[in-house]
Amino acid sequence: MTPRRPVNGFTLLEVMVTLFLVSILLSLVIPHLAPHKLEGLRVSANRFRHVLIWLRDQGASGLADYRLRLDLVQGGYHPEVRDGESFLPVADPLLTPGHLNSAEGRLIWIPDKSDLADLSELAIPFTRFGPIKPILVQFASNTEPDGFTVSYRPEWSQPRLEAGLKRWE
Repeated sequence: MTPRRPVNGFTLLEVMVTLFLVSILLSLVIPHLAPHKLEGLRVSANRFRHVLIWLRDQGASGLADYRLRLDLVQGGYHPEVRDGESFLPVADPLLTPGHLNSAEGRLIWIPDKSDLADLSELAIPFTRFGPIKPILVQFASNTEPDGFTVSYRPEWSQPRLEAGLKRWE
């Protein structure tokens, strides 16, 4: 009788268990590799909130007059500073004009009861106490029913960023 040679390789059960474990690991990792559809909107809304905080801080210094310019047609915004009789965009490289990519979503101004709803461009002055009137801007997705809302009332200490498309209460 000749000695039996060992068989090299894996059994079908070993291959199936290995494939099952790898598929579970991939199902946990792959969703985190692709950016979430609303992530760009959240980043844009958070950047806008930080611009409002910067404007509040500049208004509190009292060294110059500042305001926020909203361009609702183009979906953009930028802080402005008074230069003599007119306002000019702030020259700080960290405050480049914000613009919401139209493929990413749209910027929607929700007026307070005292504002006009059909303005195409809006300028909101800031004092040392914050904006002179309430600000509520929605960052809405073109494809998803959700988005983010940034709101700021003159009596609040800082602007708020909330998930969802909120309105004035």
